[in-house]
Amino acid sequence: MEENTNKNSGQGLGVAALILGIISFVVAFIPCVGFFALFTALVAIVLGAIGLSQASRTDSPRGLMLGGLIIGVVALFISIAQVVILAGLSDKAGFLEEKIEDVLQDIEDNVLDEFEDGNFRITIEDGEDKIEINSSVKRELRDKLDELEDLEDDNKSSVDISVKIDTSAEKK
Repeated sequence: MEENTNKNSGQGLGVAALILGIISFVVAFIPCVGFFALFTALVAIVLGAIGLSQASRTDSPRGLMLGGLIIGVVALFISIAQVVILAGLSDKAGFLEEKIEDVLQDIEDNVLDEFEDGNFRITIEDGEDKIEINSSVKRELRDKLDELEDLEDDNKSSVDISVKIDTSAEKK
């Protein structure tokens, strides 16, 4: 039997482990894509371990294998942490959805209350252009209109009630 005296044994595996470890490390930091670093990190760890085994038999340098192995392990932990964090956030998604709906409902209620008061002002600005919409509805007129509509519903007769609102009045 021939004894393998090659002092470069395992160096190819070390280079591959180092390259895959670096790729895994970079990909592990990308949100929502870091999951894929699990696979390349595992391959880097396996290649680094096999390369270390071969290098220890022939007393070859082990720097590349150790580097690939260590970077692969770090990338694996980062990727696992990202998966755990995203899983935790997905569990809270239903709770956040309910809170967002509550906030939007509160905003809608506030806007509707402002419109019901009868006075509102909308301002839209785009650079130097500005559009203002002012509205003021007298609450007494709206209440009388509601009363007339209720009266019409109560009587259920063929009485026609029409209301005319004069919008040509000047601003005060």
